[in-house]
Parts: sequence; structure tokens; C-alpha cells
Amino acid sequence: MRIRLQDKVAAGRDDLHAILVPKGATPKLPSGAPPAAAWKSDLELDGAGPVLVHGAGGQRWLLLRLGAPKKLHSEEVRGAAGSARNAAEIFGRKRLVIDLSLLPAGDGWVQAAAEGAGMAGYDHAVMKEKRKKAKVRECLIAGAGASAAAKKEASRGELAAAGNLFARELSNLPANVLTPREFAKRARKVAASSARVSVRVHGRKDLERMKAGSLLGVAQGSAEEPQLVHLVYKPKGRARGKLALVGKGLTFDTGGISLKPSGNMQDMKFDMCGGAAVLGAFHALALGAECHYEVHGVLGCVENMPDGAAQRPGDIVTAMNGMTIEVHNTDAEGRLVLADCLTYTARKIKPDRIYDVATLTGAAIIALGHLHTAVLGNDQKAVEETIGAGARAGEPIWQLPLTEDYRDLTRGSYADLQNIYAPGQGAGTIAGASFLSFFVDEVPWVHLDIAATAWEGPKRSYFTPGGRGPMVRTFLEILRS
Repeated sequence: MRIRLQDKVAAGRDDLHAILVPKGATPKLPSGAPPAAAWKSDLELDGAGPVLVHGAGGQRWLLLRLGAPKKLHSEEVRGAAGSARNAAEIFGRKRLVIDLSLLPAGDGWVQAAAEGAGMAGYDHAVMKEKRKKAKVRECLIAGAGASAAAKKEASRGELAAAGNLFARELSNLPANVLTPREFAKRARKVAASSARVSVRVHGRKDLERMKAGSLLGVAQGSAEEPQLVHLVYKPKGRARGKLALVGKGLTFDTGGISLKPSGNMQDMKFDMCGGAAVLGAFHALALGAECHYEVHGVLGCVENMPDGAAQRPGDIVTAMNGMTIEVHNTDAEGRLVLADCLTYTARKIKPDRIYDVATLTGAAIIALGHLHTAVLGNDQKAVEETIGAGARAGEPIWQLPLTEDYRDLTRGSYADLQNIYAPGQGAGTIAGASFLSFFVDEVPWVHLDIAATAWEGPKRSYFTPGGRGPMVRTFLEILRS
């Protein structure tokens, strides 16, 4: 869907004109609309939803209530824009007009409206024969002027939505379609779409040569070849620095020999949502998202299966950095994959900062429910900047502690490390981050555990069932800062 700015727009027969109405404001509809007496009382009802006003010429106006102007947050605008897009799809409108003229002066409204409208209207039924096609072809954002700043916001929102949808589409694919090699193929396609993006894919032989025993141990029970994908984005002009995004790409996770319960195991196709977030961000960069950094994306694309060659609980593997690891639980496999991905990133790429994103621990749901992504790291400034970026993107993030006492609980008896804490220690999300902290050397590092937010969470107008594409928009906020 194309997004454009236009200062004043009259609703046509094929349009839906959505007006965002803060508390206490009264919209003025054009002469072709019914008088205010016909709809004002509905708008003022507490707890009621959007108000639809019909015009005599087939025009329709959708009035969407917002909170008090002084307390207005971009997430309200994002949600209202998503509701407007959904309504336009239901009515079969080709064009959606989102009117922001009643909103108080402030930055971010245009971007939020573009994101909400762009992310909504998506059909998650990726394999249905008659998958719904979007009817809305264009969204005009009116009432915010057409300044250079407003145009930049509209572009940011459009590209952020595109990156989010790309990640959601990947996440919703079944594991028999999105294999590790198919994941790598799609990364190559992203790179081929832009002269600023390149990619290199390392298969089993390369990984053996790099001594990536931790990653390869997870992959050894699967017929699917593991892939370590390395994407590079080069900006125009001189880069301000070098950043790395590392994503867990478990295309399916049975738990291995430590087999998961059968209930809802089909959802383990979502165990690659971290990798999807990284590739979604690169998709937006390839389309032209703002970024003045050299950005590296590393995806660990693996399948965890329990065949006769699969690693066993009690096995000891040697990671790329030379550390030995006792595998106490083969279902704590994501950290084993990320261990080698992080070592590869820290030592071969040598970035100024590393961000990793992974559906790492079910314990994140116990700690935070489905409302926040967990964040931990070794650099407090970087963690705080990430939390701020998530707040701006409408992707809430909450910090958990990571101290030497927690790291000590990761040390093994027969090897340097063990991949889970001893029974009874709890703190599963912290355990995962503690383990990963041994593989980033001294590079400033931020770990994002999206197990609680990758495919479940509070109802939002711009989300449908399935993958939610978390952290794509947060990453884009970071990359343009």
C-alpha cells in the first residue's frame, strides 16, 4: 500500500475518510455529510467504538476516538490508523484517508499513522488457496502538512511497516517450506534487491572449518543443512560506526532428545522469529530506510530434530571461541546456536555494538507475560537506548538483571559452561542471557528475548493471529538514531 501526504482531502465515493478525534474535540464534516446532530451524541458516548457516518453520495466518514490531547501517545494514533485500515478493507475501499488535523502539534503522529495503516490489513493465511488480497491501494495522510519533516515521517512509517510485514510473512510460513536453506535463499533475495546490501552464506563445511561445534551440535539430528547467513548494509558516505544484529533462526524446534510436549508444538515454527526480525530490518534497509551505520546481520538458521544422530543430554561440545559446553538440555538449543553466531560476530565482524534477538526462553512469559520483551546486556547505556527505541516504536521492553552471580551459575562441572542452570535456580531468562554473555568478548551487547512477544500479546488493530514481527521497528529506530 502506497502512503502519501496531502494537506486537504475531500472524501470521494471510493474512499474511507477516517478522522482521529481527541477527547473534547468535535470534527467538522464537509457539506455533503449529515449534520452534527445526527452523529455527535454517538461520538460522545463513553466506551463506544468508532462512529461511522454515511453521506448521501456514498461517502463515508469514520470517527475514531482518542484520549485527552495532553496525554496522547503515538500508540493510540498507530492503533486508530490500524482500525481505519481494517474498516476500509471491510468496506472494499481503494483509498483510505487518515485525517490528523484535530491532533495537537507534535512529532511522530504521521509516522505512527503510516505504521498502523501499513501493518493492518494483512492476511496471515499464508498457504490458503484463496488468500485475501488487500483492497486498499493508497493511504493519504491529511491534516499534517506536507513539510520535509512530515514526508520523512511518512516514509519512515511506510518502511517500518514493510519490514514488520516481511518478518511476519516469514514467521507464518511452515517449517517444511521455510527450511534453513530457504531462509538463506530469502536473505539472498533481499540482498539482490539493493546495491547497498550484500550477503554470504556459510553451510556445514564452512561451519566445520570455523569450528562452530555448538551450532553444529544442534543441527546434527536434522537432515536439513545448517546455514549461517551474514548480511552487510553499507550506507551512503562515511559510516558513523558498525552495528551488528544477530538473530536466532530455528526454523523448527522439537526440543531434540529433550522432546517438547506435543501440545502446541506446531507453534515451534515461530522459533525463527529472531532471525525474521533481523531480515525484516534488512528488507527495510534495502527499500531505503534511513541508516548512517554499516550494519551486519547474522542469522543462525538451524532445525532441531531428535533422530538417531541427534546430540544427547550430557554431550559436551566445543564452541567457536574454544569454550566447552555441557548440554544438559537439548531444548536449550537457541543459546547454543547463538553462541557461535555471537563469537563469529564479535571476532570476525568486530562491531561497535551487538544486538541479538531470539525466542530464547519460555521463562520470559513467566516473568513478563506477553506485554514486554525482556532485555539484558553488558552495556547499560545501550540497554537504555534500546528500551527508549522500543517505547517509540510501540514495542515495550523491560530490563532484567545480569550480574556476575548469575553468570557464575552457568559454569559447568565437566566443561567450561552448562547450557541451563542447575535445577531449582529459576531465573530461566537470565540463565539464557548469562550463557550468551560468554560469547561476545568485550563488545557492548544487548540481548532481546522475544519468546513472550513473537506471536502472542495484547490485541492490536494492526496485528492478526500468527507472527507479530517484534523488534523490526525498534531496530529501525536504533539504526537511524
